[in-house]
Amino acid sequence: MLRGSARIRLGGLSLLLVTALVAAGSASAAGFSIFEAGSRATGMGGAFVAVADDQSAMFYNPAGLAEQAEKGKLKAMVGVTLIVPNSKLDHGADPYPGSDYSAKQKSMVFFPPNFYASYGLSDNVNISLGTWFPFGLSTAWEDQDSFRGQYISQRVDLRQYALGLQLGWKIDDVLSIGAGPELRVSDVKLQRNVPLLNPFTNRVVTAAHADIVGDGFEANLTWGAGIKINVSPELSFGASYHGKVTADYAGDATFYSKPTGNPQLDALVASRLPLDKPVPVTTSIAYPAMTQFGLSYVFDKKLTVALSANYTWWDVFSQITLAYGTVDGKSVPSTTIPFGYKNAWAFRGGLEWKATDKLDVLAGIVYDQTPQPDFAVSPLLPDANRTGYSIGLSAKIGQNTHVDFSNLFLFFHERTTLTNKDNFNGTYKTFADLAVVNLRTSF
Repeated sequence: MLRGSARIRLGGLSLLLVTALVAAGSASAAGFSIFEAGSRATGMGGAFVAVADDQSAMFYNPAGLAEQAEKGKLKAMVGVTLIVPNSKLDHGADPYPGSDYSAKQKSMVFFPPNFYASYGLSDNVNISLGTWFPFGLSTAWEDQDSFRGQYISQRVDLRQYALGLQLGWKIDDVLSIGAGPELRVSDVKLQRNVPLLNPFTNRVVTAAHADIVGDGFEANLTWGAGIKINVSPELSFGASYHGKVTADYAGDATFYSKPTGNPQLDALVASRLPLDKPVPVTTSIAYPAMTQFGLSYVFDKKLTVALSANYTWWDVFSQITLAYGTVDGKSVPSTTIPFGYKNAWAFRGGLEWKATDKLDVLAGIVYDQTPQPDFAVSPLLPDANRTGYSIGLSAKIGQNTHVDFSNLFLFFHERTTLTNKDNFNGTYKTFADLAVVNLRTSF
C-alpha cells in the first residue's frame, strides 16, 4: 500500500525542479523566466532589443554594446530588481479542494541583482562581462501543514543566473553584431508532505515530510548573440538569441517521519520508506532558448518609440523524471511527471522621452502568453497570461553617471483549471510589483 501511495506524487517532487526562484512567487515573464535585466529596459516594457544602448544589452541585444564602444573606456552598470508577488487560490473546485476553500502564498520579497561592465578595445569593438537572472521562481504557501495542496507542494525554490562574456563589433554605421558564451548556474529545493491512505479509516494522512535539496550548484554552458541594423539615424532593427541548456541535478531527498497516530500504520511506513536519512536523487531540466526581435524609431531626437516580440521554446519542458537511490534496502519509485509546456510569445511596446538634458521619462506595456497548459496548473506554479504596465525615469547626476528607476505593475489574468493532473482544481489570482534601479557610469 505504501508503494502505491509513495507513488502518489512522490513524483510531484519532481515539480521541485520545474520551477524557479529568485524572481517571484510568480516570475516576471511567463513560465518561470525573468525578463527584467535593466531598469531603462523595464521602464520601456522590455521593448529594448532595437534600442540596447546601455550595458543591459548583454541580455537584450549584445550587438548594442558595440555601438557604445570607446577605446580605453570602462563602462559599468549595477542594479537590483525588487520583486513583491501576491498570489492566492481564490477558491477551489469540487470535489477537491472544495469550492469553499481558499489559500494564500506567503508574503515574500525577492531582489535578484545584475551587474555589467564593458571595455572599449577600439571605437568599434568592445568586450563585456555581466551577470543576470534568466529564470527563477519561488512559491511558498501559508499554514503549510494544513494547506490542502500540501501533498503537491508546500514550497519550491529554483534559481538560475547567467554569467556572460561577449564581444561586440560595430562593422559600420549600419550594422553591428555581438556574441559570446554564457555560464548558467542553478540550484533547487522543494518541500512537501507525502500522503498515505490509512486503510483503517479510509482517509488520507501524512506519512512523511519530504525535503529535496540539490547538491550545490549545477553549471552549464550556452551562448548568446545579437544583431542591430540602423536603416537611418532614426530607424533601427534588432534581434537577439540566448540558447537553451539542460541541467543535470543530483542531490538528496530526506523523508522525515510524521506520526500518523496509529502505531501499526507508522510501522508499515517505516518498513517501506527510508525515513530520516538522505536518499540520493537525480533529475534533468531543460531550460528553453529565447529569441527577441523588434524595431525602434526616434522622433525629432526627443521621443523614442520601440516595439518588440520575444519567442521562447518552452516545448523542451515537456516532462521530467525523478530517480531515487536505495537506502537500507528501501527504495522510492522513480517517477515521470508530464508538463506539456508550449512555445509562447510575448509582445512589448515602450516609449522614452527626453524631457530635459538630464531627465528621461519612460513608459511601456507588455502582454505575455503563458506556456502552461491547464492540466499542469497547480499549487507548485499557478501560471497565467500576463499584462503589464511600466513607468520609469533616467536621471543624469554627474558628467558620466546616471541613475535609472522603473516600476512594472504585472497583472496575471485570472486562471481557472478543472483538469489538473493532481485533481487539485480552482481559480488562481496573482499580481506582482517589480521595481528596478540601476546606476550607470564610465571611467
